Amino acid sequence: MRIDLDHGPDRTPGFLAVTESIDCLLDSTRLLSMATVGDDGAPWSHNAYFAYDFDLHLYCLTRPASGHARNLANSAGRVAVTVADTAQAGTPGTRQGLQLRGHCQVARGAQLARGAEAFGARFPVFAAAARAATEPDPTGSALRLHVFAAQEFKVFDERAFGPDTWISGRIHREAARAA
Repeated sequence: MRIDLDHGPDRTPGFLAVTESIDCLLDSTRLLSMATVGDDGAPWSHNAYFAYDFDLHLYCLTRPASGHARNLANSAGRVAVTVADTAQAGTPGTRQGLQLRGHCQVARGAQLARGAEAFGARFPVFAAAARAATEPDPTGSALRLHVFAAQEFKVFDERAFGPDTWISGRIHREAARAA
């Protein structure tokens, strides 16, 4: 994975500072909000518990018959995700949040195995369900593991970067593998 930072504040933090901030935000928060598009073209948002891996893939368990799972087809899986601690008091100097854009799809193969392991480790009560998310269920009642691959990010971490400072950038996976 390679991250290209957009030029923003006078002092753009380095790769390690940005990835550490993102990792801390993801580690301290268990719930994300994902925006999809409904059949009628209207936006829809849902919350989901998530796990993540070192390559900034986020994993969620959901039922295939759910509205948000069906909505993924309306935008070819292109979605927006936010991660923030909803218990924040909004005190200046402590505010944090993460916005991501990318693609979400049913996890398969190595991603499914990695996602099931990450989800089971983070939510032990769902470990068996995450491992079982490999078999299609024609009734639509079983949970499926979805993987979100972020392509763009915007992180707001006043503790790390100072007040009112957003750091944004792009995530490149294929270029990093080829290099």
